Amino acid sequence: MFSPNTNQSVRTEMKACLSIDHEAKGENYLGLPVSVGKTRKRTFEYIMKKIWGRIQGWQEKLLSKAGKEILIKAVAQSIPTYVMSCFDLTKSLCDELSMMIAKYWWSQQDKK
Repeated sequence: MFSPNTNQSVRTEMKACLSIDHEAKGENYLGLPVSVGKTRKRTFEYIMKKIWGRIQGWQEKLLSKAGKEILIKAVAQSIPTYVMSCFDLTKSLCDELSMMIAKYWWSQQDKK
């Protein structure tokens, strides 16, 4: 990875010295993005998709309230924990994650 201010000639020379084929742009390492651009929301959008996919996979009609609570705490709230230990997530992204989990919690509460 190079700074945007690095000249192309310097980039080419460094890649040749280190025997590097291509730069890491938009790639992940250990499940985290290698570089975070100006739009943090777009960079960490994969967290929302991952949580939404997990929530949609749970058949809520078959779960009690306690079962839903355990799934939320053990899975949905633990997914962003590793990312949050390395990066500061935006408040809006955290709010959207909370809203998504709240919608799952309050949906189909046996008409109560």
